[in-house]
Amino acid sequence: MTADRATFIPDILEEHLEELAFLWGQRQRALRDPDYTLRSFSDLEERIQAHLQGVLVVGDQSLPLLEEGLSSDDELVVFASALSLLHSRVPSSAAHVFDAFRNAQGNKLVGLRQALSHGPIDHLQAQIGPLPLSSALPVAVAAAEALAFHSALRATAPEIERFVANEEPEVRMNGWRLAGYLGLALDPKTYAAAVRDEGRSVRRAALEAGAWCGEPGILAVGRKLAESPAVDDLDPLWLLAVLGGPDDLGRMTAIARARELGPARFRLVGAYGHPALMDDLLEVLTDPDPATAYVAAVAFSKITGYDIESDSRATLLPEDGTEPDEFDAEFLDEVMLPDPERAHAHWDSVKGGLGGAQRICRGFDLRGGLDRDQFASLDMESRWEVCLRARYCGAWNGSPLSLEVFPQRR
Repeated sequence: MTADRATFIPDILEEHLEELAFLWGQRQRALRDPDYTLRSFSDLEERIQAHLQGVLVVGDQSLPLLEEGLSSDDELVVFASALSLLHSRVPSSAAHVFDAFRNAQGNKLVGLRQALSHGPIDHLQAQIGPLPLSSALPVAVAAAEALAFHSALRATAPEIERFVANEEPEVRMNGWRLAGYLGLALDPKTYAAAVRDEGRSVRRAALEAGAWCGEPGILAVGRKLAESPAVDDLDPLWLLAVLGGPDDLGRMTAIARARELGPARFRLVGAYGHPALMDDLLEVLTDPDPATAYVAAVAFSKITGYDIESDSRATLLPEDGTEPDEFDAEFLDEVMLPDPERAHAHWDSVKGGLGGAQRICRGFDLRGGLDRDQFASLDMESRWEVCLRARYCGAWNGSPLSLEVFPQRR
């Protein structure tokens, strides 16, 4: 790791590192964001790689700043520093990352886990290998995840079950995510316990892991909760929307009309994608609540692939119904409201060809699957849902690891 000292400008180095951290945070959110396609996501990754190279190009002179970054309380700063040190290919730099990792907690552990998952660890793999069985469980499950990203983990169900049974919610959540990455089905009793977990993040991770592993009970949970849908059940109801079939149309119709679920119910309608629910979507595009109209418009576009934004803007009030003060009002989200007439006109023009479909996504009838170009044109959220559904149904043997690994392929 060498460079011409004359090219070293500390302020520029810090700027590259800050941008690397910031863009990684954007990438984490974009992994399942309906506003990103794979192309725009790849553009984001290219920017990340450019700033990484900007850090590396100054050679050893970056090391003091990067080693200092390992002690930050900001997980993104820790990630950017650790990733840069790993890419430096200097054994002593990798050793600094490992030393920080094996004693890390909280945000530091999150940042280091992500760096070890997505950066080169050939200098460290032999040292990380024993950690899933020999370290404190927060570090152990983080080490297991890093090894899984590098196809270097051979874990059994009992080894994963000790994570999901741990008293720490973060360990339980990470354990369930790891089970999903590995496609490792656990004892059904562990799923039953997780569905009752006090932590929503744990419940969500367990349900998704069950879906990735093809656990039949996942659909049963969603169907049972659909009988009396509640806001606290939106995660399993979303899985019902993603995984359910034509037999679930009645349940999804009831969900679409359950006003107590709020605007979020239309995200489920968009994920289900059945044309029989289009009248419900079209009706609420004129809802006086801007959040309801906006989420319904997003669902319409998710199903049809057609943009129905108008020129009208609206500010979304807090979801909890509180009245924001003058300061908080400055940070409220502003959205474009839909054009109902445009939506009706477009649906009238395409429903003849799609009205017989059972699931539509971005204008594609999914009954016959998607070709390579169609799949590449999906937004990141829909891409995730298509893969999850295919895995659950046994039509794809891939892993969510392939949907998260850095960098993605176009």
